Amino acid sequence: MWADDASKIDMLAYRPYADLITEIAISERMNPLTIGLFGNWGSGKSTLLNLIEEQTSSQSDKQIAVIKVNAWMFEGYEDAKTALMEAILQGMKENQSLFESSKDRIKSLSDRINWMAVGKTILKQGIPLAIAGFTGVPPLVLPNTSNLDSPEDVQMHMDQAIKFKEEYIKAQPQGNIIENIRGFREDFGTLIKESSVDNLIVLIDDLDRCNPDRIIETLEAIKLFLSVPRTTFIIAMDENIISYSIKRKYPQLNEEGLNVSTDYIEKIVQLPIKIAELAESDIKNYMLLLIAEMFLEENVLNQLLEKLKGKGIFIKGEIISGTEILDIVKEEIVVNKQKYKNGITEEAFEQQIQIFNSIGSIVASSLKGNPRQTKRFLNTFYIRKRLAEIQKIEFNLSILAKLMVLEYFDSDLFKELFQWQFEHSGKPSQLKILEERILDKKEDDEPFNIEEISKNTTWSSDKMRRWLVTQPRLSDIDLSPYFYLAKDSVSDRRLFSINLNQEERKYINQICDLEINVAVRRKRIELMLEMDEITRNEIFKGVLEKYHQDKAQLETLVECYKLLPQYKSKIFDEFKKIDGENIEFTHILLFQNLDNDSFNKLKEYYVERKNVDRKLWEIGGM
Repeated sequence: MWADDASKIDMLAYRPYADLITEIAISERMNPLTIGLFGNWGSGKSTLLNLIEEQTSSQSDKQIAVIKVNAWMFEGYEDAKTALMEAILQGMKENQSLFESSKDRIKSLSDRINWMAVGKTILKQGIPLAIAGFTGVPPLVLPNTSNLDSPEDVQMHMDQAIKFKEEYIKAQPQGNIIENIRGFREDFGTLIKESSVDNLIVLIDDLDRCNPDRIIETLEAIKLFLSVPRTTFIIAMDENIISYSIKRKYPQLNEEGLNVSTDYIEKIVQLPIKIAELAESDIKNYMLLLIAEMFLEENVLNQLLEKLKGKGIFIKGEIISGTEILDIVKEEIVVNKQKYKNGITEEAFEQQIQIFNSIGSIVASSLKGNPRQTKRFLNTFYIRKRLAEIQKIEFNLSILAKLMVLEYFDSDLFKELFQWQFEHSGKPSQLKILEERILDKKEDDEPFNIEEISKNTTWSSDKMRRWLVTQPRLSDIDLSPYFYLAKDSVSDRRLFSINLNQEERKYINQICDLEINVAVRRKRIELMLEMDEITRNEIFKGVLEKYHQDKAQLETLVECYKLLPQYKSKIFDEFKKIDGENIEFTHILLFQNLDNDSFNKLKEYYVERKNVDRKLWEIGGM
């Protein structure tokens, strides 16, 4: 399994980017500098930040202080500006070797930040509340303003408020916002200058997870307070989310046609670096390397990565083959200790590499160049694998992987395949037809019309051909155990909440199959009369659920109304729930199959209560 966060190992070939950004960040000629790492959710921004942190921290010829800040941690703070500044000062305080001589200045700046926070609270909520929520001021004890029972209490409250105001103004020369910004910036610059650091590098992650106000406050804090000589800020962010936050903050400028978000970002970020979406070949390579990470000892994995880099795989954009990985691990890597993690055999590693080598290309095409989605796919695979092992379910890993590929790249087809296997005891005849007619097609065969078995023509697409040809074939294989493991993803999940066994759910699907002969459907509905009352009621609930999911099942309800007299009242209520504006001629034609009395009652109800044109009903009832 893989954690859904940044990797410490470079499996995305981001090391050259980290080297370049580090080189720029520590350059005296470039700072002060703000670098923006722009990339979509899950694109690997945090992994790149980790590599930059590793590179900058290991500089031996310069005194580099690196502070990493998670912007999401500021979400609960009143003011993200002061929270960011305090986090940076706290990081400097903890780096005793580089800031040992700067303790007093750090404390002085922390006090200034505290007073700034109090000042904002005063403006927003009043002096008493500011004092009550602030620990850095002189010990002033104010009474509860709701308990001022005498003139003396009121006077004491006023005296202490005046005292607090004097302390606040004394701590902030001139009490001026501009002076406050200038003063903090000058003091912060002096602190960096008098310390022993050559450069302070601040890495800010997860800014795009914050709400829009927090995002703007954080960017403003960097621009107004913190961007001084010998500082470099590297911010990982999704540009789309940042742009949205800026436009939300300044909607009036956006309405005037100004490209406010682009201009704003350019004023904050001097060097934008965009992380490109990974190609399908990159995602397949990444998937195989994640498998290798799970099975191999860390030093063996690092040797494997170096061997692949030495072959120029990443630079050339080539696809790594499973065989190539296995050959390198077997023949080219020699270690004193074991190659595989505890409890893992060479055979198990080979099996997993070969499985994902065979499906890697088609998986990669559905994951949209996103490393995090790749991890999530593999995590879901191994969760299902382990669930099967715990329950002692016999299964084939290759089949599990192949079905998951379909689930990821076309959930509608996956759900339809679920219905097919459900109706055929786990062995869908439709899938067998697809494999025979598409994969085994000969030149003299008649053209295959996919609509013979499904309304969804995507089954005959090139992508589905790739999926069908991927081994193993699924004809004559019982797929029910695999769909049991994936039951949270199938369309019938609401039926699972009803007290039905598998045979009963299968029966409901047969009743609601609109493709079969009407006489056969009626016979199946009539068989419900022979069931015990409890079972019949549960099946009827399932039919209603089907109707609620798909209004085309109105045809089924009409048949149930005619054949199951005990449910007439409930079904008639369902007929009356259709919005008058949505009543169509096809509905009236269906209602025409009811007895005359029921049809006329519906007609009068919709004409009088829901203002449906009477002529429409009369034409339909002719």
